[in-house]
Amino acid sequence: MMLTKPQQARGFLALGLSTVLAITAISAPAQPDAEANAIEAEGGKWARYYENEDLQGLMTLYVDDVVVALHGQPALYGKEAVRAYFAQRLGKAESTFELEYEVRETQGDIAYIISKYWLKATDKATGAVYRDAGRSLLVYKKEDGQWKIAADIDQATPDVTWPAPSGLE
Repeated sequence: MMLTKPQQARGFLALGLSTVLAITAISAPAQPDAEANAIEAEGGKWARYYENEDLQGLMTLYVDDVVVALHGQPALYGKEAVRAYFAQRLGKAESTFELEYEVRETQGDIAYIISKYWLKATDKATGAVYRDAGRSLLVYKKEDGQWKIAADIDQATPDVTWPAPSGLE
């Protein structure tokens, strides 16, 4: 039976998350601070590229068969679908992100970050302000020795609301 790309991506995501959660549950040794810091730095790259409207930089962060599931949007399968989605949005608003990391785990060539996020975007044409807050899950895998995003999922959640902890309004 031949699987479609979305089916393959869902299979990878399910397998990857199951593997990460199973490995973490088997009383894995604490990760070294260097690894925690490295994966946290990777999480911050995404926000910086987005804020700087750097589509090319943003795309360097993803594996080719990435799955991106943003709340309120249909899932995106593959790097080209992600590129097309962000190409329509970048440059239209001045954006600021705030991230609060809750969980950072690495096990071999798989890692994940769960964080709270706050996004403020001001439309450059109208001045209208859009605010979004919620929680995200970034699943990474090592590709050619570098961490790349394999899955990016965010959701609205009732325990992450405005204002942001820094006072960003």
